[in-house]
Amino acid sequence: MSTAGPEKPRHIDGRINRIGTEDLLKAFGSPADDLAGLRAFVGGQLRRPAWPLPEWADAIRSTPAADDVLAAAAPLLEGVDVTGLGRGRSQLYGFHYLGWLAPGVQAWQLTGDERYLQAFERHFDEWVERRDSVIGEWPGLDVIWYSLGTWARCRSLLPTLEVLTNSPLSDCVWGRLVATLVGGARWAYDEHDVFRHGNWQLVCATELLHLSTVLPSLVESAAWAERAHQRIEEHLALDIYPDGGHYERSPGYHGMVLDALQTAARIDPAVAAHPRFAAMHTWLCELVSSGGWLPHLQDSGVVWPAASLLRGSYLLDDPALARVAAQWLPDSQFATEAAAYPAWTDEERQARWMHTLSTAREQAAPELPATTVLPESGYTILRSDEVRAVINHGPHIEHELESHSHRAVLDLVLDGWQQPLLWEAGGPPSYDDPEYLTWYQSGRGHNTVLVDDRELSTDRGVTVEPLIETDQLAVFSGRHRGNGVRQARTVAMVREEPAYVVVTDSAAGPHTFRACWHALHPWRQVGPLAYDAAAPDGPGLLLIEAGDAATPSAEAGIGATPSVEARIDATPSVEPGNGATTSVETSEGVARRPFPDRRVAEYGPLHTLSLGRSSGDFTTVLVPHAGSEPPSVSVAQADGELVVEYGNTVDRVSSSSWTRIRSGKLSWATGWRVLELAGLMKTSEPVDVLAAVTDGLLRLEITCPGRCAVWVPPGAGIRVDGIAIDAEVDEGWARLTLPYAGRWLVEGAQHD
Repeated sequence: MSTAGPEKPRHIDGRINRIGTEDLLKAFGSPADDLAGLRAFVGGQLRRPAWPLPEWADAIRSTPAADDVLAAAAPLLEGVDVTGLGRGRSQLYGFHYLGWLAPGVQAWQLTGDERYLQAFERHFDEWVERRDSVIGEWPGLDVIWYSLGTWARCRSLLPTLEVLTNSPLSDCVWGRLVATLVGGARWAYDEHDVFRHGNWQLVCATELLHLSTVLPSLVESAAWAERAHQRIEEHLALDIYPDGGHYERSPGYHGMVLDALQTAARIDPAVAAHPRFAAMHTWLCELVSSGGWLPHLQDSGVVWPAASLLRGSYLLDDPALARVAAQWLPDSQFATEAAAYPAWTDEERQARWMHTLSTAREQAAPELPATTVLPESGYTILRSDEVRAVINHGPHIEHELESHSHRAVLDLVLDGWQQPLLWEAGGPPSYDDPEYLTWYQSGRGHNTVLVDDRELSTDRGVTVEPLIETDQLAVFSGRHRGNGVRQARTVAMVREEPAYVVVTDSAAGPHTFRACWHALHPWRQVGPLAYDAAAPDGPGLLLIEAGDAATPSAEAGIGATPSVEARIDATPSVEPGNGATTSVETSEGVARRPFPDRRVAEYGPLHTLSLGRSSGDFTTVLVPHAGSEPPSVSVAQADGELVVEYGNTVDRVSSSSWTRIRSGKLSWATGWRVLELAGLMKTSEPVDVLAAVTDGLLRLEITCPGRCAVWVPPGAGIRVDGIAIDAEVDEGWARLTLPYAGRWLVEGAQHD
């Protein structure tokens, strides 16, 4: 942490934090002589906020959401310490966002009970009196007057102005409310005169635009709007990646920024029309799991994007987003959320929106591709029918205060059947948590290989190879040097049942390497270097560490006999593997876990399996299973290949090929950048190839980089892209030529 402040040197003066009645009158051009007259004037000029409270209150009244609001407002009836002292370094700043105070107005709107309004008035008045006496612990960062504070208070309080201007609230507190908003806008205008990356400035700019729209009669409104538009346009260009992700790569902060931009889009059609705004919604769709949640990557919480996607459908006039949201929002919540949006004044637009809502559950949501690459955000998502892997290969990103980038790269999470299977520590309950840096952000809280238990450098030097993909298989490969040595990882997912994942790690040097794997349920040993973590009713994940050619065959699952007694504790054990000794240790940390049925995430145990050895080479087979018990799977190394036997299927996996045998017969084989494949073909140049056999005839899909000779078994009717070829046969091989770069279909070679 720098000792310099994350924002400009202090620029707080009386025009910001000591706005009296005369100053407030001048701010509106002196249209009246006193607060009562100003209040009447503002009431006549006031425009509706982006998301009005009356519609919201009508939508949620008599629902569980209304009960939650009343519960949040209840402490105000008893009394709250408005200073927030004793809440911790970071939480003190968050307290002064005043999110705890807004429920007073909301509860009054829902019930008409003026006790809530009176409690709001009393607490807000006291907060104004005492706010500037509160001193924060972050160097150079005022607790009240800083970017997130001015943004969050405006976001909470500005919508109340519509209902409070004509209410029993006293003129004095109404004036203090308006003065607080005006002071915050002045501070934000002065602070954000030039672009800087990160969520602080962007969200601050959206509320500056919002306030200038709701209070157009303020003398400074036009200047505020101009600056806000400029900053928003700059952030859409420089802070939102072409793939739709936000600069900081965090699903949680992406959602926060998108929420702010949705407010701006409701005000300004140009924001809604910007292609990056639509791409931000697509990004959520691409990262969301089958359970309706996004993983808690890069300091994020578990994100439930359905409501945000429904709002995006409303703003973008895009029915597909409403269909995606409808997958996870129950009928009542879907209707409640939609009812809170103000009706479009354009009758045709409103009619389309009503049609979107009425048909959202009748039409299927768009189907996701088997693989999604988010190149700028640095995530690759591999999918099978039930299982999904999300691989992180992005850079470390700086931040105004503390980076949200975690100390891991080429790490992954795995989910299936709506539940996490391979999980990570994720974001902390608070940035004041004592384990924030040593667990949540640390590499040891991620599915990665540690080197000498050091933390990953911010200079990662990540390179990613072109993705290998067929209908049956996807292979991701990358390298990095963030731990001071060159480390490589390959993640291969076979999509066809039986589906599973093979993770191959390699690194060299005289170091201690530790592969960390995390699950929501305890790891129990089911075979030599084989462990399973499963929920009582499933799903679960079987993990087998195959080591290298020196490792004996490992068998795991029902009926397999462990060679070493299972150990589910924090005591290291030692097993042979990788030509040396492998230490095995289990331990327990903490992480959020999603509950799709309730659409909440709660903290609970995260169980760690650590495999340590002096070699950086690991070959880890990850077998997801729907039930509570693992399947019988055997893994061995033979002839430089990994051999996986799973039911009647035998897979042979090398560094550049995967061959599947089913019931003793070839099902398919694929190779990438290969000169030969499983005795099925040879080439003069490295190619990508997929081979399959139908009725004894070979079918090859070959992608070559240029002119290429190909040798295949002879056949009576060999064809290239449907054209019969009179191939020359020599020494048992038929030779043909692919004349130029491209993808070719070769058929008709005989296969016994």
